[in-house]
Amino acid sequence: MSESDDTSAPPLAAPEPITRKWRGPSLVWLVPIVALIVGISLLVRSILATGPVLTIQFEGADGLRPGQTEVRFKEVVVGRVETVAFNDDRSRVVATVRLSRSAASLAVEDTRFWVVRPRIDIGGVSGIETLFSGAYIGVDAGVSAESQTEFEGLPGPPFLLRGEPGRGFALRTSDLGSLDVGSPIYYRRTRVGRVVGYKLDPDADEIAVQIFVQAPYDKLINPQTRFWNASGVDLAINANGLTLNTQTLASVLSGGLAFERPVEYNKLPPAADGHRFPLFPDRKTAMAPPDGDPLRVRMVFEQSVRGLSVGAPLDFLGIEIGTVRSIGIDYDRKGQRFPIEVTADIYPLRLGQARESLTEPGTDPARRDVLLLKRLVDNGVRAQARSGNLITGQMYIALDFIPRSRRVTLDTQSQVPSIPTVPGTLSELQPQIAEIVDKINKVPFDEIGKNLNTTLREANQAIAKLSPEAQKALVDVQKTLDEVQKTMGAAQKTLGDADRHLLSPDAPLQRNAEQTMLDLQRAAQSLRTLTDYLERHPESLLRGKPDDAKLR
Repeated sequence: MSESDDTSAPPLAAPEPITRKWRGPSLVWLVPIVALIVGISLLVRSILATGPVLTIQFEGADGLRPGQTEVRFKEVVVGRVETVAFNDDRSRVVATVRLSRSAASLAVEDTRFWVVRPRIDIGGVSGIETLFSGAYIGVDAGVSAESQTEFEGLPGPPFLLRGEPGRGFALRTSDLGSLDVGSPIYYRRTRVGRVVGYKLDPDADEIAVQIFVQAPYDKLINPQTRFWNASGVDLAINANGLTLNTQTLASVLSGGLAFERPVEYNKLPPAADGHRFPLFPDRKTAMAPPDGDPLRVRMVFEQSVRGLSVGAPLDFLGIEIGTVRSIGIDYDRKGQRFPIEVTADIYPLRLGQARESLTEPGTDPARRDVLLLKRLVDNGVRAQARSGNLITGQMYIALDFIPRSRRVTLDTQSQVPSIPTVPGTLSELQPQIAEIVDKINKVPFDEIGKNLNTTLREANQAIAKLSPEAQKALVDVQKTLDEVQKTMGAAQKTLGDADRHLLSPDAPLQRNAEQTMLDLQRAAQSLRTLTDYLERHPESLLRGKPDDAKLR
């Protein structure tokens, strides 16, 4: 192509820019913006709904599952276990729990936690629902104002929850027996409470038992209520015989308590929360009237007291007024004997109105009981060991008025007064029985038996030697006696059927009948005499009756 051709072409025009009007952001950005807003709201909501994080130490991790095990308060889920790990020395398991924000008030120092599992103990069956839902952590909310995030879990559920309706009381006892935490409390064999704890007080040398009585049964307890140990089977064999007392099967297996109000104190107002009561060993002791201070006495017996034990009753005219405290053996150098020394506690208040009547007005209260005892001894009261049960051999001590007893004066200046004694009835009877047995042993029973056998043998031989005629005569005599008895029976029947006017004392028939009866009786007596004579002397049928001198 030529240059002219190149220059003749017109130049190209420059492109014009195209401008568009901005219509706002694209809809594509709306999705991430909405997602960001939702995420932020969820984060804020999670932060606002999340409560404090707690660490709870347990003995083991049985039933704890991270992310699954719930924390429940009054069966409402208030948190969840996040992690489960060991502590530093691997002796315990540490569960990290996150509570909901609504349950943040549970994170205080007196809140208690425990793992709820199926549990069978003396308090019953609990946690049975966890067989299907799995174990969970139970909470007993505290009331403290101090916050806390580290806790020691309980080995089991507490026996008393805060806010549970009812009241707690304290019992004082010297022997816990078979009681334990959770042991039931009964009123008229109905369970109304439980034992929630006990502690030994070394200063007072007694055990303080904490109990809880559920509402509304706590109103049954007033300041005069009596508690006693109803644990197991109460079997006692003593001078009073066999005594068996039981409560329910639960108390037989695990022990328990029972209480009752004396009738005269039923109208008293309920006792205050935390009131202290004594715990008695049994119902008899609990419901007995107040004994007051005991009077220590001493008794010396010159006999064996086998069967007498510590705690045996001491009664006055059949009323138990004391118990045996100790039994010991002493030595009398002068008489070369070993007397038995028995000490007992007498409760004068058990004498009731008699104590007031026998005490002189104006007597010193500190000496009134000793002077009362002296007055009884002056009037013939003596101590005597008696058998209370012939089967078991148990004995008791009786204070009784002994007639013609030797006069003795009680020493009122002694710290322990000595009551004079008399031999027991059993000790007096034993020598007499021994003497009778000794006399019986001297009787020659063997010789008497041999002589009797010889006599019977000779009699049998004599009867065997009788002639047939003598034997027949004996048979005829027996028949005659039978006919006489029949005749007497017929006569009595005839007399019974007669009219009353014929049977009057003046009637001839009556007199004749009486005479006939007398004759028949004489005849029967003669025949009986003859029969007895022939039995003793059968040879007389052959030889005749011998002389009287020979018979002797």
